[in-house]
Amino acid sequence: MQEADSRVRSLTTALRALAEDEARLGASTAVGARLRAESRSLGRARRLRGLAAVAAVAAVVFLAVAIPGWDTTERWSRPDGVGTGAGPGADVQAVEAATAFFPLIYANVPVTGGQIVRLEVPQTTLASFGVTPADVTQGARPDMVLAEVFVGEDGLARAVRFVRPVTTLAQKEQQQ
Repeated sequence: MQEADSRVRSLTTALRALAEDEARLGASTAVGARLRAESRSLGRARRLRGLAAVAAVAAVVFLAVAIPGWDTTERWSRPDGVGTGAGPGADVQAVEAATAFFPLIYANVPVTGGQIVRLEVPQTTLASFGVTPADVTQGARPDMVLAEVFVGEDGLARAVRFVRPVTTLAQKEQQQ
């Protein structure tokens, strides 16, 4: 039994001596600094990859929302603000002037298609959009004005603009 105790003591002494030698050797300050710098670099790269992923997702969401809206806006009005009464390919085209489209309550609801409906509305409607009656001429009746309403495929009105016919010089000559 004493022989086993002496072996355990000698092994314990040898292990303590080895631990003391290792503690004195340790890593140099240069190696420690390099290791810390590399660890920070890896952390920074991981955070940048995370931010890049978030930015990519945000860009995709933005484009998914913006492109259909931009496409719809482009179809609603021409840049010069002039619309035509007849469709493309028609023999006779009436020249009209129109206000810009005014968004309505459901303008921010996504839409993939729709149509423009022309109707007459009371002239008092102009005031709620900040348009003066001089800006838009009357429709067939003096108290009414022409309006074009963009209606989405879901039946919700998205925007309205007011239209007035523009009498050209050739039309004036024909009327006389």
